[in-house]
Amino acid sequence: MVEKRDIDIIMENPIDWEKFRNKSVLVTGATGRLGMYIVETLCKADIDWNLNMKIVALARNKEKINNVFGATLDFPNVYTCVQDITEKIKWDGDINYIFHTAGLASPYDFTNNPVETLWGHVAGTHNVLEFARHNHTSRVVYVSTVEVYGDWQSNDKVKESDMGIMRCNESRACYPEAKRLCETMLASYEAQYDVGYVGVRLCHTFGPGISLDDGRAFAEFLRNVVNGEDIVLHSEGDAVRTYTYVADAVGAMLIAATRGENTEFYNIASTDNIISIRQLSELIAGLDPQKKVRVRLEKLQKEKLNYLPFHLAIMDVEKIKKLGWIPRVGLKDAFRYTLESLMQGCV
Repeated sequence: MVEKRDIDIIMENPIDWEKFRNKSVLVTGATGRLGMYIVETLCKADIDWNLNMKIVALARNKEKINNVFGATLDFPNVYTCVQDITEKIKWDGDINYIFHTAGLASPYDFTNNPVETLWGHVAGTHNVLEFARHNHTSRVVYVSTVEVYGDWQSNDKVKESDMGIMRCNESRACYPEAKRLCETMLASYEAQYDVGYVGVRLCHTFGPGISLDDGRAFAEFLRNVVNGEDIVLHSEGDAVRTYTYVADAVGAMLIAATRGENTEFYNIASTDNIISIRQLSELIAGLDPQKKVRVRLEKLQKEKLNYLPFHLAIMDVEKIKKLGWIPRVGLKDAFRYTLESLMQGCV
């Protein structure tokens, strides 16, 4: 499922692979969009650099693990741990690095499963940190979100030290408030138990492996093209977002993991890939191989899913760029790669 092209994009980054030599690495949410790329990239680096790593892929569905990784599971340094992250981690042995990517993160889940969304992040991170403090983990790499910045009213790009307001008494806050609490947990475990961590805050990351049913606008547009249907907008589509291709995001995560400062957070976003929802719909419609999909604006209506209720910030990414990160995939290629993957899955 992970393209060689994407692994090559990740490997072009200045990642300090020596940090992983003779180390054990646990990846939670291993069958998710980020997790599967991390596992496959670690496996490639292990082979290329003879790192003698032990790579543990944690996910709750054994069948999905087999489908996602296939022959990768035949490598002697790759192991699986089948369980839900909300349960105590059942792995016997020390783990030096943990990439914690598990957790619900879609408008569909925020609307229909706010309790599971909230508890999955909070309980999952608690289990990761409890495991880390008892199993000699040097560093937890935590995946957070731009949504922790809350309602950002300034035209300035948001830096890692900034923070906006957020209404905590709405169910849609299940995701950003859970992420804020998890960041507090990281700081608390580092202060009391000396559990090292580095965090990354992502904004609209996508690529092969995304679900077309999660409710996000770009996923809806891609599903329309896959099904040969017109894209129908029920708003003017003025909202502006930043989109980052998964290979660029994972490259930045691995840089932060190996070169980032302890207890620091790093914004990750391809800030050249800024586009409005309306413009994005036109771009994705233009990728239709049959050239039949059109964009139509219909009567405005109340949204069925709980989308972001506040103004989202555009992130400042100078901090991660100072570590050597350069995003490589532009908007058109990023969505073309994603659509090609989805179309292949429909054959």
